[in-house]
Amino acid sequence: MSLIHIKRDHHLTRDAARARVEEMASKLKDEFKLEHSWDDDVLRFKRSGASGAIGVGEKTLEIKIKLGLVLAPMKKNIEQAIQKNLDDLDAG
Repeated sequence: MSLIHIKRDHHLTRDAARARVEEMASKLKDEFKLEHSWDDDVLRFKRSGASGAIGVGEKTLEIKIKLGLVLAPMKKNIEQAIQKNLDDLDAG
């Protein structure tokens, strides 16, 4: 198992950041068959081979992902894709 942990500042209100995280999760749901649900300000997600959470704070986002054996070799590519999505989210 491989772990990804990213903590990143954002310049949005908490509600705006939460809305953008929801938009991103909805797109990923279609593309990667990702199941997600909210637990307060934490979006939890799961799909075959991966699970994790995105915590939406007042000025930060914290992402934790567990990758299974099949996805572990793609960890670097997945991290880069997450960083790009976060750039788009903050620019948004």
